[in-house]
Amino acid sequence: MDVYDEHPRPDFLCVRVYLPRRVHSMIIDMSSTGTRGTQSIDRTVGVLKDVVAHGSHGLTVAEVVALSGLERPTVHRIVQALERQGLLKRPSGSKRYVLGDYCRELAAAFADRSDLRSVCEPVLRAISDETANSAFLIGRVGFESICLARAIGSYPVQVLTVNVGARRPLGTGAGGLAILATLTVAEQNECIRANAKRLGGYGGLSESTLRAIIRATQRRGHAVIGHYSAPGVIGIGMALRNATGSVLGAITTASIDSRMGTNEQHASAMCMTKHIQRVQASLDIL
Repeated sequence: MDVYDEHPRPDFLCVRVYLPRRVHSMIIDMSSTGTRGTQSIDRTVGVLKDVVAHGSHGLTVAEVVALSGLERPTVHRIVQALERQGLLKRPSGSKRYVLGDYCRELAAAFADRSDLRSVCEPVLRAISDETANSAFLIGRVGFESICLARAIGSYPVQVLTVNVGARRPLGTGAGGLAILATLTVAEQNECIRANAKRLGGYGGLSESTLRAIIRATQRRGHAVIGHYSAPGVIGIGMALRNATGSVLGAITTASIDSRMGTNEQHASAMCMTKHIQRVQASLDIL
């Protein structure tokens, strides 16, 4: 038996078998193995994306099965493999899978490469110095916002309810609201549905109220939200975009409501716009 390639398609192998009196040629399709391997990768990445989208709340195996449409044994194999690699984990006593510790390393490596924090830290400091209020850099992880950095202002009463690394449903804070308002209607609806059960824990925020606040944010060009993430606090948020229009995150500032009347809100928005524009060239290359 000789094996050689005489077919123009690279995923086929031609095998000629020599038998008495006559020659038989047969074409063996070798593409199926590659397809199965790619399918396994697609399924695994799909499961990981589903967990990412649900943030710190995580997913049970049953929920992954429902979202992915995969068979339960297949999901079990996938989540166990992801758990072995540190990409997923189950907190002690929980049946829910959340992102594993290795994801933090990946995020840190990406942050170093993209350098968003380095670009925005001078912006946070400038806003904080000018307004005397705290300023925050907010990113997005699936259906949640995450605080990436902050600068503390000089006013005696500072709003520090958001710590670096803290996550909350997208739209319940000024930064997440600014980001949520940039999404398509379909993406907004998906996010609101995913967080529906958690919204009430933020000052009784409802789906209808959040939708109204999103529309107001779009009309205004920046987010203003008060009393939901923290009683007596008003936050102003502005989305960060690069040259391609991609939303990189948001910058926010916040203070007690007595320091955030209409005039102060407008002044804060103008201050953020000014300092973001000064680093726009750096944002454009991220």
